[in-house]
Amino acid sequence: MNKRYWNIIFTLWISFHSLGAEKKDTTPKDTIKTYNIDEVIITSSTKETNDFRTLPGAVSLISPQTIANRQIEALKDISSLVPNLYIPDYGARLTSAIYIRGIGARSSGQSVGLYVDNVPYLDKSTFDFELTDIQRIEVLRGPQGTLYGRNAMGGIINVYTLSPMNYQGTRLSGSVGNYGTYKGKLSHYTKLSETIGISIEGYYDQHNGFFTNIYTHKKADPEKLAGGQIRLDWQITPNFKAGYTISYDYTDQGAFPYGLYHRETGNIDPVNINDLVSYQRNMLSNHLSLEYQTSSFVLTSTTGYQYLKDDMLMDQDFSPLSIFILNQKQKQNAYSQEFAIKSNLTRNYQWSFGLYGFYNDLHIDGPVTFKEDGVSQVLQKVFDDLYYHTSMPVHLKVMDKEVYIPGSFDTPSYGVALFHQSTYNNLFTKGLSLTAGIRLGYEKQQMDYQSAAKMSLGIGGSPEGNHTELQGIEPTVMDIHTSQDFWQALPKVSLKYTCTPQTFTYISVAKGYKTGGYNVQMSADLMQSQMQYELMNQFIPSMAIEPASVEDVASYTPEHSWNYELGIKSEVIKNYLTSELTFFYMDVEDVQITQFVNSGNGRILTNAGKAQSYGVEASVKTSIRNVSADLNYGYTHATFRNYNNGEENFKGKFIPYAPRHTLSAGIHYNKLVSHALIDQFTASAQFNGAGKIFWTEYNDIFQKFYSTVQAKIGIRKGSVKVDLWSKNLTDTQFTAFYFESFNNPFMQRGKPFQIGADFTIIF
Repeated sequence: MNKRYWNIIFTLWISFHSLGAEKKDTTPKDTIKTYNIDEVIITSSTKETNDFRTLPGAVSLISPQTIANRQIEALKDISSLVPNLYIPDYGARLTSAIYIRGIGARSSGQSVGLYVDNVPYLDKSTFDFELTDIQRIEVLRGPQGTLYGRNAMGGIINVYTLSPMNYQGTRLSGSVGNYGTYKGKLSHYTKLSETIGISIEGYYDQHNGFFTNIYTHKKADPEKLAGGQIRLDWQITPNFKAGYTISYDYTDQGAFPYGLYHRETGNIDPVNINDLVSYQRNMLSNHLSLEYQTSSFVLTSTTGYQYLKDDMLMDQDFSPLSIFILNQKQKQNAYSQEFAIKSNLTRNYQWSFGLYGFYNDLHIDGPVTFKEDGVSQVLQKVFDDLYYHTSMPVHLKVMDKEVYIPGSFDTPSYGVALFHQSTYNNLFTKGLSLTAGIRLGYEKQQMDYQSAAKMSLGIGGSPEGNHTELQGIEPTVMDIHTSQDFWQALPKVSLKYTCTPQTFTYISVAKGYKTGGYNVQMSADLMQSQMQYELMNQFIPSMAIEPASVEDVASYTPEHSWNYELGIKSEVIKNYLTSELTFFYMDVEDVQITQFVNSGNGRILTNAGKAQSYGVEASVKTSIRNVSADLNYGYTHATFRNYNNGEENFKGKFIPYAPRHTLSAGIHYNKLVSHALIDQFTASAQFNGAGKIFWTEYNDIFQKFYSTVQAKIGIRKGSVKVDLWSKNLTDTQFTAFYFESFNNPFMQRGKPFQIGADFTIIF
């Protein structure tokens, strides 16, 4: 498979290289400029009325040089680099929990939006992919719903890829490392003419896994990735341009390497799982962008389509017992369309308007199987408890060795929104500006749930005696159709004052919104409850308890917030030192948190009253001659203000999974050498830290503050560069994730010390 993949990539590269070679390039080749050409960062937005670098809000810009120095290969690698941004690395690429300022989502839905080249990714199952040839990454913290809409309550991550109109060249790179790490990437950027540019790239990554499953004596989490992208940019006329991009990503990995956690000692057992655990994903993304520009306005159209098909196998009990397995398959077709127009005049008043619509067709099959131990320890236990703890005159016994429960969910959703933003500069006095905007949106979500299952029962006088199989038991059938409608208005107001040409301060107020939805990972619990009710109603109706309706149990409502922010940004020493300081307070209602269902074999997203989050964010960057350095710190105090689950009051408790502190410090040295064996020497080191992280709303289990260090040194001669790298250099032991199954706690350890070497050739 790998050989065939690279043959295709090589053939396409030769074809495009030949096309590009028809046009002679008389520009002198400077290898240093060629290597660093992508450091010319172009910042622009299709709908923002402020310049990005003077935006009245908390923003972080991650350049290609930072991406290379910090070994950023996926979104989770920017965790802690941005103040109060935390993305745990756990489970599988299906799971992309992103937290900003204590706001996040671990299971259903998302609280932080992702855009790639102005196209929204509508489901966080698609967030964890390989970042290749990135022009820049922007992170906007705090609610961004006015311009970006749904599920942007914590913030927005904008990823922009490199354009063949701005960069031309060919790159071949590879990497080897411990744990069987091998990586390879080939990219080619060329202009077919003065107005048409095209690029093609492909990659293949693999590692053998970091954790051993002691049940199978094999690695629990090996991974293989492959994919590529083709981009075509066309400057049709001086005022009109178009761009089309298509990309494909394939993932095949072992997943969920969880070990049993012992509360008494704090120890975590090795992975010990008897059933197969894996995750496979095929993801196709493509988008078309059109831009028409005049001296008065810029009109843009962005059309996106994403296709996802995945297959997850999970040993839900994460133990050597045969209790419960889940085989979840998703198929998604997501469409989005946005039209935006904004002013293009150098006047005090700037404006933008837009229309946005989306349709997300998501189908999920989630059949579960109670295996031999699950039948005896879970399903049978219900009837045993009835016999021993009630006046039930007979004993019921599950006669099946395995119980298969299918579950099919169709959850289509669609929505439309209108938005506007205005900025007036030099309001009343020079340097004072006001930005105000609002978004009006409507969204509809549906859920169609179908399942049918049957359980054979025997009846006897006692658990130890003989049981006679009951006849006439009909299958339990569930056919549920329900929907929810959501309307929202998302305003935002910012006031900015430019104190000096290099310093400005701002204050802003914005409403945040995260849509409601349906839980689809609790189908087994729904069907199990319904089966038990129907069986009891058939044979012992006086003891039958009707379960709550699926509509009430499976749905959750939107989460709302008001965000208040005060900040100052300054270029303290021009071209040498910049700083940013932000204070924020968020008032949140109907907080969506993850809870484990009573049966222990599922989890749901539910609403948990009110919460508040406040804190501070600080960033400092400096560059002096050959040395550049940065320091980023975030503090978040996110607690419940009003939440009672019926058993305990959690007022004052910290919200789970959100770290109280994030800290990142990095230094990079770059030296050009003349008349020597090498042309360039680079060295970089980074320190990242996060914590304290509470894993439950009870705040009884937590990960204390921990830190990791990574480093990289490299040399370049001509167009060839070699780097030595390491990750988690101190081999820090920490917990990346906490999970509960059948009332047993499990944890996943963080990845250990890694070391390797990269090579890069630029043609």
